Amino acid sequence: MNATVVQLPTVESLSEEIRGLVFERQTLRAVGAPREQLEANRVELVHAQQQLVHALIRRYLPADRTAA
Repeated sequence: MNATVVQLPTVESLSEEIRGLVFERQTLRAVGAPREQLEANRVELVHAQQQLVHALIRRYLPADRTAA
């Protein structure tokens, strides 16, 4: 039987990714990037923030509550 191990992103790695996306967004705004680029960045940022929320829940919610 083969088991697949899923490596979930850590809170720290997601926080770093979000910092990078925020910096990218600030740069895009500073250079007057087109709306499409800003929207693509926003979508990436929202996705990373959602992943961060899930990672924080996995980290801090007691294990017996995640099974419910």
